[in-house]
Amino acid sequence: MRFKPKKSDFVFVGLVLAVIVFVTLLPSPKDNNPPVPNDLAHHGIKLEKDCLSCHVKGGEHPLRERHPKRQDCLRCHRVGI
Repeated sequence: MRFKPKKSDFVFVGLVLAVIVFVTLLPSPKDNNPPVPNDLAHHGIKLEKDCLSCHVKGGEHPLRERHPKRQDCLRCHRVGI
């Protein structure tokens, strides 16, 4: 007994492939967020704790109110651009 694919099988496979392509082309958070500035103050930043020395409430450059209350800066901000 041989399996004979139907038209609906090809449509299903096509839709699955289209979803996979669509998801892989979605921008990542790093594509939409600003990079870490390429200046002397940010040169050599490798850890989030380095960011928090200036970017805390009351610091030299505090984060804006609408900035997420996270402390994993390098997850979203690109380094070295």
